[in-house]
Parts: sequence; C-alpha cells; structure tokens
Amino acid sequence: MKIKRIAPISLSTLVGIGLTYILNFFVLENIIIPDPCYYHSHDTNIVFDIFYEMPDWNGDHPFPTIFNFIFTLTIGALLGLTLAIYILRIRDKKKKKRFDFVTDEHFRALKTFRKLT
Repeated sequence: MKIKRIAPISLSTLVGIGLTYILNFFVLENIIIPDPCYYHSHDTNIVFDIFYEMPDWNGDHPFPTIFNFIFTLTIGALLGLTLAIYILRIRDKKKKKRFDFVTDEHFRALKTFRKLT
C-alpha cells in the first residue's frame, strides 16, 4: 500500500475512534444514565450490566466496563475505516475520470510524434 492510502485510513480510523468515545461518554452516557444515584435503590438489567459496573471506589455509581471501552473502540475503528475506504474509492474514481479521455490512438500519435522529433 502507498502512503497516500495508509495516511487517510489511519487518520480516519483515529478520528472515528475519537468521535465514538466522545459520543459514548459525553452524549449517550448522559442519556442512558441521567441520575447515577438512581441505581442505589433500583436493579439493573443484563444489558446495562454488560456495559457498566458499579464499583465501590466510585460510590456505587455506574462506570464503563472494559467491554464498553473495547466495544466503543471497535465500532469507532470500523466506522472510520469504512469512511476512509469510501472516500478513497471516490477519489480513485475521480482520478480515473481525468484520464478516461486518453485512448490508444492518443498514445500511438504520441509515439509517432516522439519518433519524428
């Protein structure tokens, strides 16, 4: 792979990971857990237990699990990678369209011109 393909893929993947972490911990967490003290007196369901734990050191407030971190990282990387591949395909199609007007006749004429000079 060329550096012109590796750099956009890497940057897009990192941006995707960063955006999913921001979305997860600043937006979704505030929507899912508006009041962390609510869970002092209420039980949690299985889905909540997969993504959040209630450690004693955090005052029995919900805290993301390792699975939550890994899941967020994976989703962000996949979204960033998908976006990068989509952008690179569009870029490659545009580059190809620029050279579509050049045909074999043009190359033959160019070779003939070079022989004459």
